[in-house]
Amino acid sequence: MNNAAELFHPSHFAKVRLPAYEAEPLPHWAYTSQAWYDREVERIFHKAWNYIAHKSQIPNQGDYMTRDIAGVPVILVRGKDDEVRAFYNSCRHRGSKILWDEGNCNRMRCPYHSWSYELDGSLGTIPLIDDDHLVKSELSLHAVRLEEMNGFLFITFDAGAEPLSSYLGSLPKEWAAYGPDDFVCTRRVVHQVKANWKLYFENFNDSLHVPFVHRSTLARQKVSGRQRASHVETDGRYIAHFTHHEGSRGLLEEDQGRGFPLFEGLEGRYLTGTYYPCILPATLFAFTIDSAWVYELNPKGPGLTEVALTSFFSKDQVARPDFEEVAQRYYRRGDIIVPEDNFVVERQQEGLSLPVGMSGKFTSMETLCHAFDNWVLDQMVEPQPA
Repeated sequence: MNNAAELFHPSHFAKVRLPAYEAEPLPHWAYTSQAWYDREVERIFHKAWNYIAHKSQIPNQGDYMTRDIAGVPVILVRGKDDEVRAFYNSCRHRGSKILWDEGNCNRMRCPYHSWSYELDGSLGTIPLIDDDHLVKSELSLHAVRLEEMNGFLFITFDAGAEPLSSYLGSLPKEWAAYGPDDFVCTRRVVHQVKANWKLYFENFNDSLHVPFVHRSTLARQKVSGRQRASHVETDGRYIAHFTHHEGSRGLLEEDQGRGFPLFEGLEGRYLTGTYYPCILPATLFAFTIDSAWVYELNPKGPGLTEVALTSFFSKDQVARPDFEEVAQRYYRRGDIIVPEDNFVVERQQEGLSLPVGMSGKFTSMETLCHAFDNWVLDQMVEPQPA
């Protein structure tokens, strides 16, 4: 489709808007078009609350990490007052990135002309320059709006966005049983996946692929049932599914019974399986009886996604003398499962690289994929006039 404006005409999506059992997925250009992706950055990622880290990843004063959220460079740093702040990773002098990767510092110093900034973002020193017209108080780093919920840190680039508590709705009540305030992030592994970020989100919520893609891994764990809730059925900006099974979904079948004790305080359904809330637009959580993990989906373009898998355990689990030995069993699960998913979404991306539109079809096991696609359309496409 040569005309970029034509990509977003509502008439193209009539079949996506049908009820789930009749509907088709998004057209192929929603996963391959640069123009479509550029609008996603503007209308979705620049407007939403984006998960960035857990507080345990920067526990000490001066600890920092850098992230690029849909192409926007950001610094997350814990100040000398113990407060965590977020800033655009851009020097107020000539715009250079100031920090990269992760570490600890007393001041944030630009590598270009050595302007330095205090941990609260205020401008410190300007070497070799004594210009009266430079007012330091007007040259602090630009802050990014940041809020915390139960130890999880989120940022938004939209000054007018609703509070995070409203955005998440009742989700914090759901994950409270797992004690995320006391989580410790013990590992973060990054994969560069040659596929659109939406394919990964859909795959996470598509239970139909498990017997085939994970034939010798996840499929060996018997599932007795699944409960699904779309963003229309929750009161926050998330969709979720709960998988009922015995044992821990954080371990492969051969490692069952060789993991950590259960999280304290679990009761009811939380003892019977794994809870998978997916915060829109691109953060996939998993809470099981003895561990938790998060997939951070960071789009790098229409056909490339940085997928970071972060592992969480409780402070009590991490304090055990055998923690490193036992944790390897959980890490092994991720090291096997993630490449299986990476492979299939990359093949899907290749198959969607079509010169013409071709229709697909949803099944009864892909209702959350259908709901997600319609949420994307709600952000991307103007309603068709009556």
